[in-house]
Amino acid sequence: MADIPAASDTGEGDLALLRAYEPVIRYTAGELFLPTAVGAYVGRAALWRRRSGERRDECLAQTGELTLERLAEAGDRFAGDGLYLRLVDRPMRGAEYRRWRRDAAQPSFRPSSRFAAVGLFARLVDAGLRLSLLLRGTVPGGTRAAAHHLYATHMQGNDHPYYARVFRDGGYVALQYWYFYPMNDWRSTFSGINDHEADWEQVTIFLAETLGGSLCPAWVAFSAHDEVGDDLRRRWDDPDIEFVGTHPVVYAGAGSHAGAYLPGEYVTTVALAWPNRLRVASRQVVRALLPWTRDAPETSAGVPFIDYHRGDGVGIGVGERRAWHPVLIDDDTPWVRNYRGLWGLDTRDHFGGERAPAGPRYERDGAVRSGWANPVAWAGLDEEYPTVEHGAVLLERRANQLERRLAGLAVEIDDRRRAARESRASNRARAAFASHAGADKPRRHRTGPDRHGTEALARLRTEQTALREELDAIVRARTQPPIDTPHAHLRRRALPLTADTPRQRFLAIWSAASVSVMLAGIALVVISPPVGVLWSSAGLIALMLAIEAAARGRLVRFTATMGAAGAVVFAVLGAVEVVVRNWRAGAAAVLILASCALLVANLRTWMINR
Repeated sequence: MADIPAASDTGEGDLALLRAYEPVIRYTAGELFLPTAVGAYVGRAALWRRRSGERRDECLAQTGELTLERLAEAGDRFAGDGLYLRLVDRPMRGAEYRRWRRDAAQPSFRPSSRFAAVGLFARLVDAGLRLSLLLRGTVPGGTRAAAHHLYATHMQGNDHPYYARVFRDGGYVALQYWYFYPMNDWRSTFSGINDHEADWEQVTIFLAETLGGSLCPAWVAFSAHDEVGDDLRRRWDDPDIEFVGTHPVVYAGAGSHAGAYLPGEYVTTVALAWPNRLRVASRQVVRALLPWTRDAPETSAGVPFIDYHRGDGVGIGVGERRAWHPVLIDDDTPWVRNYRGLWGLDTRDHFGGERAPAGPRYERDGAVRSGWANPVAWAGLDEEYPTVEHGAVLLERRANQLERRLAGLAVEIDDRRRAARESRASNRARAAFASHAGADKPRRHRTGPDRHGTEALARLRTEQTALREELDAIVRARTQPPIDTPHAHLRRRALPLTADTPRQRFLAIWSAASVSVMLAGIALVVISPPVGVLWSSAGLIALMLAIEAAARGRLVRFTATMGAAGAVVFAVLGAVEVVVRNWRAGAAAVLILASCALLVANLRTWMINR
């Protein structure tokens, strides 16, 4: 698209830029919570204070008493204490909950089998995580119903706010769009990993400042679960991005509200606070036991979930029935700067997934978010020059530096070469003089400085060659600039799952039941093993792996792998049995082989040094 003039730093200029590129967000049918005004949310929430050493939390403001101004004042006054908002005072239960389910008019939602996309080991890890919810601090299931009732009664509307900020740094103008949701109901509504009161998500669009002073869109970054740096952002001309005019389309995750570029269903692996060495070791064990998983993508801590980004529900933005209402914020906005606490219930979950988030400026620990403090660095753009013209200027500057260095190297090499030749001439003269003086055998003199000078000359030559190659590449780039593909910077391109097939349906059924089947089989082995605990356990594992391989269409490969492994095991056991029964002959054979190997090695060394 054509460049636009760079706007001034005034609020009106920033607002015009924000409105020109504000995203369109499309949600999955069944989404209960949409972007909401923070003032309406705070007005229905209570403010709580947690002090270290105290057993009970203190309520600083009851429901209905709080405003954004009071929230900012409390955040400033109690900056050293842990503050959090609490929207739901009492989760719905019993008849009230059933009445909500009947009257909520929630659109029908048909989930997919998230387990079908991952292996058996990942499903075992997931089972452990599910059981851990019994011991961890979690958001009760009825909280979703109570939060939705409050949202529908006091906060819901057709005009949805985003909280926008403009940040200039490193040749980029970052347009940040922050969206606030009263709740993340990913677990309770869409079978995800967590629920928590309140949710903050963002989209950042990076405009590049051209050498002529205008602005052009360059990159876009959607907040996502497990993507950082380069993988967060996409180039403006990326074919994965859908546009409505100049407005990129975001497909929000159902309940999680994370952003995706393409509509569909994604396997998302949520990283847990596990030691990295344990994660790497477990992955190595799985790949050793299951060879066909060696080429499978890394799955973080092995806890996979489906994130639904179908886009078949409500849409907000240009061309949609619902509209955006921009609200400008910055470092001087009191509630943004002063309130470092959580925006919902603090469950004290050690994994962090069930705790409410902090605001747009802060992390849960009170540190400033990198995405707020340094958006350019957060998106991995510190090393990306803004435009092709900037790249040409940088290449020209680098070429000038190389030419100056090469000219200096030429002089330095001439000096070093002259010194080396003078040293060689001197050495030869000394050797000749020693021969005429009656020495038995002429000796070749080589002084220390001469040796060091030769090594230094070699290093200079190496540097000269490398710089010439770099300069030659720059000269070629001037006439034929290199063009990266839109996905060249990505380490992992997130793509939705493929369409459902009969095999995948069978895999979905098996994957949903596999962990339960394994636990029941273990129980039978413990109570009454058919052929002993060891062989019964081995048989159970082999059966589970065989069914898993068949469900994934890998039964032939699995059978061949297990057959080869069985042959190796039997060969090793046979060799061990032979050695045990005939240990004298076995020991003698080992000693004879060792003596032959040693003799060959010694003869080879003797021939070389002869």
